[in-house]
Amino acid sequence: MFYQFCLSAVLAIFISFAANCSAQENSAGVAGFQATQTYGKITEIGKLSEARASHTATRLKNGKILIAGGMERNGVFFNDADIFDPKTNNFAQAKNKMSIKRVSHTATLLLDGKVLLVGGWSNRDVPEMSAEIYDPQTEKFTSIKNANRRRSGHTATLLANGKVLITGGFDGKENLSEAEIFDSQNNSFTLIGKMRNARAVHTATKLADGRILLVGGETNRGQILASAEIFDPKTNNFSLTKAMNVVRYKHDSILLKDNRVLVFGGSDNRDWNGQYKSAEIFDAATNEFKPTGEMNSARFKIEGTAVLLKDGKVFIGGGGESAEVFNPLTNTFIKTTGEFGTPLHYATVTLLDDERALIVGGYGNGTRETGPISTDRAWIFKL
Repeated sequence: MFYQFCLSAVLAIFISFAANCSAQENSAGVAGFQATQTYGKITEIGKLSEARASHTATRLKNGKILIAGGMERNGVFFNDADIFDPKTNNFAQAKNKMSIKRVSHTATLLLDGKVLLVGGWSNRDVPEMSAEIYDPQTEKFTSIKNANRRRSGHTATLLANGKVLITGGFDGKENLSEAEIFDSQNNSFTLIGKMRNARAVHTATKLADGRILLVGGETNRGQILASAEIFDPKTNNFSLTKAMNVVRYKHDSILLKDNRVLVFGGSDNRDWNGQYKSAEIFDAATNEFKPTGEMNSARFKIEGTAVLLKDGKVFIGGGGESAEVFNPLTNTFIKTTGEFGTPLHYATVTLLDDERALIVGGYGNGTRETGPISTDRAWIFKL
């Protein structure tokens, strides 16, 4: 996510300056890919109403995608939203706007089909405490009670009981260890204690048993974590696991079909100069991370840009000029056909009901004169 866009990092930048691949058997009898093969294809489609990065994209229960907020560049923040209709592959501006502009917020689909939007930046001063609900039935955004902390670069994860766990983030002065729970029954936020480490621009992944794995992030300015911890919703407690093999932030993670967790990309404290191709896999049975094959491209600023496909593979569509797919049977990454033409930082990737994936917005490297500028372009990945 944006995390100051990072604000200390990214806003400073803005201011200062295919064919399907069939599995083949190798000599050991394990399904694998040849390096020259690709898997699936990305194709450009219609454009958004605004150029957006560090926005959110949420698949609604009717299959449409709510794309909310984000920014074009420093000072150009949005309070409007687009609705993507997968039946027509078209974007339409939503009828109503959010209560405020939001960049680097979170958006969580609740059990009743509404969407909770929390925090983010509405200006360049401090992150928001505010929250609101989008109702697809009325197509309106409605403000609710504030969260207990200002947050950007935080995570929001739907729990099995319908509540939402909100962890960490940056409050404008420091990174937070505080966590809180949103209860949709009364639209209220309650502090529940602290993580074992302060974290911002970390990831949160729901495990098969309902617990939440929190990985990496920045704990103090320039201090990146290799540590990970697990939240247990039965006790509201956090416990440390074994650490990753490297420090990571601005990375991504996703639960695989075999209940392992793929953690990939991100960077160390060198940020743009410390981007990773590396990936590792967390096994909840042993609480350990083990290295796996490398990606084809180094990627960071990619949280929320991976989706699990029906066949168990993972499509990754952010942080680079091309996309790729992870095969958990071989622990390898393979490229897709097609190019974005720019590295999509802080883009979004959303799985559609028909197993395609929608890739939206993000920004490239820009120039010293202009700084990074977001795109209004969008693409579809399909097999």
